Amino acid sequence: MRKISAVTFDLWDTLIKEGVGNADKVADLRIDRIVDILDRTGHPHEWEEVAEAYRKTGTFLELTWAKSRDMPVRDHVLFLLSCVECRLASKLTSEQFQEVVTVYSDSILDQPPALLPGVKDALDAVRDAGYRTALISNTGKTPGSTLRVLMDRMGILRHFDVTTFSNEIQVRKPAEAAFRLTLEQMRAAPRSAVHIGDNAECDITGAKAVGMMAIQTLHTGAERSDEADAHVESLDQIAAVLDRL
Repeated sequence: MRKISAVTFDLWDTLIKEGVGNADKVADLRIDRIVDILDRTGHPHEWEEVAEAYRKTGTFLELTWAKSRDMPVRDHVLFLLSCVECRLASKLTSEQFQEVVTVYSDSILDQPPALLPGVKDALDAVRDAGYRTALISNTGKTPGSTLRVLMDRMGILRHFDVTTFSNEIQVRKPAEAAFRLTLEQMRAAPRSAVHIGDNAECDITGAKAVGMMAIQTLHTGAERSDEADAHVESLDQIAAVLDRL
């Protein structure tokens, strides 16, 4: 039996979950604030123009993400502004452009996702058992820098030795690099590590491909994976399952 020393966690729908309608609310906040910045800086555009550019940005990102690739949030904003008006980004000062990047990145903090029940106790139990812990998360439009702020406000950031976000490493789960880069930072071999997450492809197949074990969480309604080494219906079962692996 191999000895497990490191545990990595997924974020979305494993530890936190977006509330009903929150994505639309955050999108509206981003659009409202970008429209305001453009108006204040002498580059006015209608709300509908920015909303259409935001939609096109989402489509562009989905195509990128489908290839298990990602990009810095600055590139999201450059694409969005180019969809509003050709060369619009070059008409803004560096400070004005950064203001757009900030409101694009941070609007989720005004409509935050919810911490799922039992998360803090589960993370405490894993840490108390002596495992090194890390987070491996695919990001959407909200970058890792903002998600760390969110996690800190929720009181869970302190539980992780390493936090890996796809927009920062520019690859997404299930790409092997997302797991390998994290394990390298933890100084842990794949055979001594377990990944915990909800998504059958991104979390379970991805982790197994690099030689890790994988536990699938089913508490948010994920499709059950036959590849998982174990399944848990609630987070309070994780520590006990780790003991048995």
